Amino acid sequence: MHPKEATEQAHRLWTIMLDSTEYPADEDTLDLIAYFQIPHIRDQLMADIPGIDEPPQHILFAQTHAAPNWSRIEWAKQLLTHAYTLTSPEHAAPILTTIGYINWWEGRGSKAYQYLQLALDNDPGYRFARLSDQMLGAGIIAGWNTNKDTAYKTHLDMP
Repeated sequence: MHPKEATEQAHRLWTIMLDSTEYPADEDTLDLIAYFQIPHIRDQLMADIPGIDEPPQHILFAQTHAAPNWSRIEWAKQLLTHAYTLTSPEHAAPILTTIGYINWWEGRGSKAYQYLQLALDNDPGYRFARLSDQMLGAGIIAGWNTNKDTAYKTHLDMP
């Protein structure tokens, strides 16, 4: 299969999952796990999470003009946590790193760090987890959290 076609298939599957209100069949979840193993597909799938039509690099670094769809992001985190339960240890790092990254988007650095460490425990050489861990260690804050209109809000933040 051509890489562009694989990326499009992964995007379609992930979009269906994100737009659903039910957990997917195990077979679809296993396909998702496989797609997350391929870095360029993983990056596209991560950029799909917030539901924003802006350049992927802006989305990944939370530097968009539009506010993310936080409920969609929460659902993605739940879907990925579910996927993790079906993941073998040698394939867990991309899923765990993505969950950690979502926590970084939400301004939960300590929780993000925990997921990144778990990813590195599963695969010490997983570069994306290492780079994300260095980003956290440098104190880089997700751009969305520097603006009250785009920042993640918990129920404690609501009036």
